[in-house]
Amino acid sequence: MKKIENITIHRNCNYGSVLQTYATQVTFEELGFECETIDFIRELDTKRGALKRLKKKSKKLASNPILLAGAKAVMLVSYLKKEKTFNAFLNNHVNLSKKVYHSNQELKDNIPNADAYCTGSDQIWNSFWNEGVEPAYYLDFVPDNAFCFSYASSIGQKIEKSEKNIIAKMLQKYKYISVRESQSITSLNELGIRDVVQVLDPTLYRSCDLWKRLASNKFSKRRYVVTYNLHHDKKLDAFASKLAKEKNLELLNISYNWHDMIRPGKLVWCPSVEEYLGLIRDAEYVIADSFHATAFSIQFHKKFISFYPEKASMRIRDVLKKLDIPQRGTEGNPKIENIEADIDYNMVDNLLNKYRKQDEKYLVTVANAIKMK
Repeated sequence: MKKIENITIHRNCNYGSVLQTYATQVTFEELGFECETIDFIRELDTKRGALKRLKKKSKKLASNPILLAGAKAVMLVSYLKKEKTFNAFLNNHVNLSKKVYHSNQELKDNIPNADAYCTGSDQIWNSFWNEGVEPAYYLDFVPDNAFCFSYASSIGQKIEKSEKNIIAKMLQKYKYISVRESQSITSLNELGIRDVVQVLDPTLYRSCDLWKRLASNKFSKRRYVVTYNLHHDKKLDAFASKLAKEKNLELLNISYNWHDMIRPGKLVWCPSVEEYLGLIRDAEYVIADSFHATAFSIQFHKKFISFYPEKASMRIRDVLKKLDIPQRGTEGNPKIENIEADIDYNMVDNLLNKYRKQDEKYLVTVANAIKMK
């Protein structure tokens, strides 16, 4: 059996990252490959890195050492909880490389052995979130004659002028490239990269049956509105509170941070990945500003509204447009009737199945090329 080594963002402790990693693995295994995720852990994906970046969150933290120390003490508890939650899922469901790598140089010094190398999904080519261009995510560590391809990689924004030449050079070794957003195709075409294919996020490529099997039933007997407010949008919280009160429903707030107990509703502090899926599946309404919460709301046929975050809203806008439900996105001032409006999920499912068939064509083409290698 031939082997694919996949490099992706899987250790930054969030639900979307681990679930897209798992979905990618399932897809490659279904195609007849052994799939291993390279356990590449940058410092910024660790609690140490997160604590170091706290001073960038606000001028107050940067200029007040006492306040910064207090913030680190508060956040450390949440970071420890996050690591435990997401490491448990990865250890139980994802085939990780035995060796852990912390830099592109470490990968160059001990290249994982495989028949093909994949740059996976998530915002792996987003230099804003990655704090610069990360060469490892462009498979810089493998020889130029290695079989390189990407699957649903995301750029998430326009490529900075200063980064264009280095990115274009590193992408020359790729035999096949697929991305998640239409804007990413435009961005890569501007670099001279052609034949770029747009595909669904791996979590949407998989059918809902996979996620139903994985989801926990812990919250199935409760009636509630659930929020997942990554960007601490006060308008999102206000709308959720109004909706829950009007519908006489419990308001549950998924958050990584224990101090978010001060926000409206009842805090569900860093639930397991399985519980996260169950919380979305069993909710009466879902209100979020997250791409993957949007994706799973669609998979589970929920009534939902997605608030566009100030940065990196492209992913949400793109998938809502592709599925012909752009009205489920908001700049921040929805009405109750907006979330109450019915969604034609027969139409949505038909579109999803059409896109899945297109994605399958890309994946089979890549798979056959690897097997012929």
